[in-house]
Amino acid sequence: MIDQTLERPLPQNIEAERAILGAILLNNNALQAAIAKIRSEDFFVSQHRQIFERMIYLASEAKPIDVVTLMDSLQNSGELQSVGGVDYLSGLADGLPEVTNVEFYCDIVKNKSALRTLAYSAEAIKQEALSDESAVAVKDRATAIFSQVDAGTSSWSGMFHSVDEFENAAPLTFAIKNILQNNGATMVGGLSGHGKTLILLSLTNALLRGKGTMLWDYFEVLETAECVIYLVPECAIETFKHRIELFRMMPFVRSERLLVRTLSKGPTPCLSDPRILSAAKGAHVILDTAVRFGGDGDEKSASDNQRGLATDIFSLLGAGARTVTGAHHSPKPFAKETVMTLENVLRGSGDIGAMLSTAWGIKQVNPEQNIIHIENVKPRDFLPPRPFQLVGRPFISDEGDFRMYKRPNECGSLQDEITPARDKGGAPTQAREARAANLALLREWLEQTPDATAPELAKRFRQVGIEVSEITVRKYRTEISRKDRR
Repeated sequence: MIDQTLERPLPQNIEAERAILGAILLNNNALQAAIAKIRSEDFFVSQHRQIFERMIYLASEAKPIDVVTLMDSLQNSGELQSVGGVDYLSGLADGLPEVTNVEFYCDIVKNKSALRTLAYSAEAIKQEALSDESAVAVKDRATAIFSQVDAGTSSWSGMFHSVDEFENAAPLTFAIKNILQNNGATMVGGLSGHGKTLILLSLTNALLRGKGTMLWDYFEVLETAECVIYLVPECAIETFKHRIELFRMMPFVRSERLLVRTLSKGPTPCLSDPRILSAAKGAHVILDTAVRFGGDGDEKSASDNQRGLATDIFSLLGAGARTVTGAHHSPKPFAKETVMTLENVLRGSGDIGAMLSTAWGIKQVNPEQNIIHIENVKPRDFLPPRPFQLVGRPFISDEGDFRMYKRPNECGSLQDEITPARDKGGAPTQAREARAANLALLREWLEQTPDATAPELAKRFRQVGIEVSEITVRKYRTEISRKDRR
């Protein structure tokens, strides 16, 4: 991360920031004038950023903005003390020169924000130059950094899309068909220890192996990743190396197509660091665990999702990241849930849930075999696959990835799969699972030997200790053929 300790104090105007907030308290119409000129990130004081965002929230709920409503909203979100309490809120409007000058105050704050950005950018470029890299490479990154600064400080006339831009915009695309959508954020939610990291590593492996391969022998990989950036601040390099080796990905590390930063490299990086934003252009970014990058890193704080993390993910996408995919912890009560929803899969979903392209819920239903049940809990702009299950043992160790255990057209909902009781008028769960396992086994044999006869297949079942008649084998084969034609 950039050393933000500069020789002189950073550009700022605290009184102008207070004046903007005070003007909004006295006249709520001032909020629209402020929003047209500044963003919450333009405030230097973190408390002012929190207050401004809470004002925007109240306006979105069609509620009045005054000291009482602001105090109540901040208290409900657990932020009242961190912004200075009631006394600080009450003093914002004291001595305000003129409410009608709010646009002038915004110009001051915006200018100071731009100067700080330039200072940080200059420091980043300095660090790049001192690293003794290629002068051309440093110059290119410097140009990219300052072009972003210029874009943030230019007039409003160029900030909207033209008709030509819409007509020439690319259609919706996927890096992995119906799993990972390009130019968007994807979240994988589940309880601790239920395989989120393994799923992210499997996605990474598929992206790097690239176009023409199949994820879990089912989902088509539509493009080859030039680079995957994997940020894992909860794990040391020794542990993560073992996981990379499990998935056979060390060759991608050596070719620098897989860039990794673990806990061993230092504290959790700031996703808005210009170096990370520059590296993210054209890359797929993995955040494991995502909440560690938002706010103060406290996964129990609602403000993490509502402020820091969502903003940082948008920054990565705005910098040109192909996709941003993160792991997210589910709340502890999810352990007892038999239905997956966005709200019970992603802890404190808030703004994160709203801005995602898609979200996947996962739950380990068999720890011995590492069987993971997966459902889409938020589709956007596409029809997601039905629930499916993966099996990890022994395949990750033996083959370097999961195997499909139950395909989308073979798997029920979480409730169907984990309820130990008899289905409504149907077969017991144990019998259903045995039948599904037999179908999966037969499908594998048929892929290897499509012309195998029913007697030959029945014999193979007996060789692995399963008594299945030739008639049953024929029924299984017909069912597989029917499902494949759907």
